[in-house]
Amino acid sequence: MGVVQGCNSETWAENQDKWVGYCPNNMFNMIFMRQAFNPDITLLQALLLEGDGLEALARTASAALLNAVSPMVNYPLTAMEVIQKFQDAYDSGEYEETIAEFSSYNNMYCPME
Repeated sequence: MGVVQGCNSETWAENQDKWVGYCPNNMFNMIFMRQAFNPDITLLQALLLEGDGLEALARTASAALLNAVSPMVNYPLTAMEVIQKFQDAYDSGEYEETIAEFSSYNNMYCPME
């Protein structure tokens, strides 16, 4: 697999021209297939969330998803795995382990920096 790479939410928010497969205005709930936010927020808004709990889960999951689909990033998870991990955490109400996993991958070497 080579060196694991991952970029954090700030990097993705600042480099919207590098997004592949998704757009900043795509709706979070639609992509992750859960009614996490009411009203729904965009992927860009999710990347810019600053809180803990669900906000941290959404922020790290959004960055993980963009990493997973980027041809520039050698990310250890697929987009479907990221979505499934988000759904499992959301459904269980247990966010911390998934936040920690996404955060560790999202803060590896980032080829955009």
